[in-house]
Parts: sequence; C-alpha cells; structure tokens
Amino acid sequence: MQLVEQYLRLCALRPTVSVGRPLEITLAEVAAILCCTLRNATLTLKKMQARGWLGWQPGRGRGNHSVLTLLLEPADLLLSVAKELAQTGEIRASQELMQQYGEAWPTFSQNFSLWMKSQFGARVTREKGSNSRVDTLRLLLDRPFEALDPIHVLLRSQTHLVKHLFDTLVRFDPLTKRIEPQLAFHWETDESGKRWTFYLRKGVLFHHGRLLTADDVRFSLLRLMEQSFKHRWLARSIESVNVCDDYVVTIELKERDELFLQALSKEQLSIVPRDYTEQMGEQFSRLPVGTGPFRVVRHDDSMLVLEAFAPYFAGRPFLDKIEIWCVPGMGQADWTDESVLTVAKASSLQEAEAEPAWNEVARQEKCFQYVSLNAAKKGPLADASFRSLLAELLAGPALREELKGGREQAEVWGGYRQTAGSTPDDPAEIARLVDARGYGKETLSLYTYPDADHIEDAEWIRDKAKAYGIPIEIQYATPEELALPALLQHADLVVDSANVDERTELSLVEFLLAEALSITHHLTAHGKAELEGLIRSLGQTTLTEERQTIVRTMMEKLMADHIFVPLYANRVEMKAHPRLSGISLDAYGWIDFRTVFGR
Repeated sequence: MQLVEQYLRLCALRPTVSVGRPLEITLAEVAAILCCTLRNATLTLKKMQARGWLGWQPGRGRGNHSVLTLLLEPADLLLSVAKELAQTGEIRASQELMQQYGEAWPTFSQNFSLWMKSQFGARVTREKGSNSRVDTLRLLLDRPFEALDPIHVLLRSQTHLVKHLFDTLVRFDPLTKRIEPQLAFHWETDESGKRWTFYLRKGVLFHHGRLLTADDVRFSLLRLMEQSFKHRWLARSIESVNVCDDYVVTIELKERDELFLQALSKEQLSIVPRDYTEQMGEQFSRLPVGTGPFRVVRHDDSMLVLEAFAPYFAGRPFLDKIEIWCVPGMGQADWTDESVLTVAKASSLQEAEAEPAWNEVARQEKCFQYVSLNAAKKGPLADASFRSLLAELLAGPALREELKGGREQAEVWGGYRQTAGSTPDDPAEIARLVDARGYGKETLSLYTYPDADHIEDAEWIRDKAKAYGIPIEIQYATPEELALPALLQHADLVVDSANVDERTELSLVEFLLAEALSITHHLTAHGKAELEGLIRSLGQTTLTEERQTIVRTMMEKLMADHIFVPLYANRVEMKAHPRLSGISLDAYGWIDFRTVFGR
C-alpha cells in the first residue's frame, strides 16, 4: 500500500500537472515529495514504471531535469490495485483500500463495487498447460466463517459447509425421508433395539490421505459426548461405543430410541480422523479434514476455498472449486432483490440482456424465527398470566405485517400455525391488563444476534412492549456468546431461530434439549420433566399415529405455558444462470454444491 500512497503524493502535483503530460522535475524534487532519499526515490520510480503507472526519463548530468509522466488517474490506479488484490485472494486488503480512499475518490468506490459484484457466480477457466476445464462457484458472505469443526458449529451456514466436508455413518434422504447408507454400508440391531452393529465401507479416504477405520468412528462419537455441550443431546441415548475390528463398530444404547439413526445422520456427528484431529487441536476448526466431497485448501479472514476431493467414495462432484469471499459491508442489501446466495451474475448489463432468462429458485425455509420467554427465572416472566399477555402482544402476525421483507407465516411442529391473538387494540386497556398482573415495571433483558433481521425483530419487540408500559433492553451477543447456558439462563427473552428440516421429530427434540438454545433453559423444572417424559415416549414407539399425537401434545404443552412465540419463516429467493443445472434450495435455504453443474 505504500507504493500507492507514494503515487498519490505525486498526483498531488496537479492541477499544474495533467495525467499523460510530461513534467520536467529533478530527482531531488521527487525525493522531497516522497519524503525519502534520492536512492529510494529512484527505486520507487522504477517500481512504478515497471507497473505501468508512470513514465520516467532521468536527466543526464548533475542538475539536469528529468521527465515524469503520470499515466493513471488516482481513481483508476486505486481500482487497478484493488482488483489485483481481490484476484490474488487478498479480499480484506482490497476492502481496506476502498475504506481508506473511497470517500476521496467516489468513482473508485463505485466502480470497484460494480466490479466486485461481477465476480460472483459460476465461472469456467482453463488450466495453464493442460487447458483442462475448471468449474468454480464463487459466493459472497459479509463475514468469515469461524468454526468448521462438526461438534462446535452453531450457524446453519457452518453446518451446511460441514455437510460438504464430512460424512456421517448414515444419511437422511429428505425426499424419501429414509435413512440411507453413508460411511456404513450396512447395519443391524438386536431384538431389544439397544445394540447396533455398523459395517464400514473399505477404502474410504480422509482428505489427508489416511483410510477410515472403526477407531475414527469411536473417537468421533466420544469426542462429541465429552467435548460438545452444544450438541451432546444427539448422543443422549448412547451408553458405549466399541470397536470390533477395523471395519466393524458396535453402539450400545441405554434404551430403545427410534430417533437414534436420525441422530447419527446429523452433521454434528460427522466422522473425523483421530490422528489429525488430535494433532491439530484447536486449529482443527480452521483447517478441518474429513471424508467429504470437498476439502479445505484455504480458510482465513479473506476467503474460504474448497476443492473437489477426487477420491471421494460416493463420486467426485462436478464443481472443481468453491470460493466464498468475505466482503464486509457488501451484504444482501447491496444485491437489490437478489439473495447473497445468487450463484451467477452477468458481468455487464449488456451480457445480462443477451442471455436467456435467469432461473429463479425460491422456497420457504423450514427453520423459523421465535422469541422465547424465560419462565425459569425469578421475576415477572415467572408469572404464567404475564407471559400469556406478553406472548399475545408479540404474536407473529403483527410483526410480519409491519416489518414485511421475506417474512412469512411459519408452520411449526404438529402443523401449528400461529394466528392473531385476542388481546384488545386499545393501549390503555392493555396497560391496565399489564398492571393487573402485578407487573412492577421491571426492565426485561432481550438477547439476540446483531444481524439485520434479528435487530429489526428485537427493536420491533422492544417498541411494541414499550407502548404498553413494558421496558425492554436489547443486548447483542455473538453466536458463541448466545450459546452459553449462563447467558441464556440470565436472559428474560431471546430472539433466535429454530433449526428445522425434514427430520421433523428430531428437530423438535433438538429445540427442547440442545443446551446452546434458549428453550431448555427457559422451561420450568416441572415443564422440563413433562417434556422429557414425552421425548422418551417418542423414542419408544414405532406407530406413526402415536408419534404424531405425542408431537401435538408437546406443542400444546409449550404453547399453553407460553414459553416461546413463533414469529415467522423466511422466504429465500435466488437467481441462477441459465447455463447452470442442479440448483435447488434445502430446508435451510442453501444449495447443495454436490449437485451443481454447468452446461
């Protein structure tokens, strides 16, 4: 960046000097402008000349004038350097350059933003030498990925990437809703349903070149049970894991659990290599190794780069590379009506007009946003009647109507769909009802993430409650902070999202048992005991009707206790280039990179 700053100093000679017009100047004068020695001035000018920024003709003889010709406008130079940084993977440095000089040269900032937008999507290049086709999918996020360790991931985006880097013993097919083979090609259980035997595929390679064995399976399961309070609920029914030989492992359960195989298919129970994981320690999250269709080749604050793993046992994906660029400040709002998950973008308006119509893909996420009310904490929310009134005030229909966006009515477990409440519209009457419940105007704490939608939701809830005499103070926390049990127990309210997919019953169990979510900490001791009993019953029965009845009973219990209020589900929209195929959105609103291919 120092060379850029020095060129801009030379440009400060203007308006007496125009770009492209030769200027007579001595080397001593250049050195004074650059605040350096004659020798360094000479080296600097040579560097700039080699880059094509300027022309420099030294004067002959002592005291003779040299000729300096500036060849680039400052904004053009800055744009060129920023592009070069981005193309070499220095995304953060290119953004810092724009932040430093964008205000002084607005055309640089505008043109660089336009150029950046043209860089995302599907790209086909040719390898030097072999001329082989390289298919790259380039995506945008406004922040780097923190952890990619299966047992520590929290966000859906992290979980989605884990699915492409790792494999589980078995997989859940969202279309057929059946458990299919994955790392285990076969399994069996005894009559009690407590002893399970899994037979592993032979020849499965980890990304670092070692073969998968049963010891890795045992290590991975025990590692989650011992080290991850966030996802330990997945292994709640496991009593022990035993290695029979290199390719056979048995798992003993405490009791029969009909959701056990579904739990094994969750990304957090992915299988990791024991040797590499122990060797890397905390760095495993930054540079993880699995058996999945893609492997990590770069992971820093600028970008995450995945490459296709050619020896993948289930078949190499078509995409050769996935690049996820971290561009702070260039979030979804900058893409107008298109999602940040847009998988292709024309590089110019003319190109867009010349292309056939782009394919639009959209679906409502099965995940939904909610606010939980802490009934387990001493204070106003310990009063069921006050929780009931507050839940009525914060009901989702009003929030969706006022905030709009992609917010749609959510259908949660058991087919429950929230309708407008019966609370009167008159603020004075509502305030009277609040006072009647003995509320002493205590300020309630609401915790959530500092993301755009969470901020909007939290501020709407705060303003809505304030209108009825209920003060709420918003506290923002990182995902890691908001997963801490102590913080969740302290919070009066939490705005969060529930992870829901086609494993409907298992996702409800996660919602109630995961210690990284607020509900398990906001239930009263009595309510928690009742729900744990229902969860146990859910794991014992194989009859569909009985299971549906149990789920409905659980939901009725939650809603009757006013522990949480469903707010909405997001509608995710994406545009795909017409030359791309295999594009679909999963329950979390992400695309499966394994199925994408270019025509």
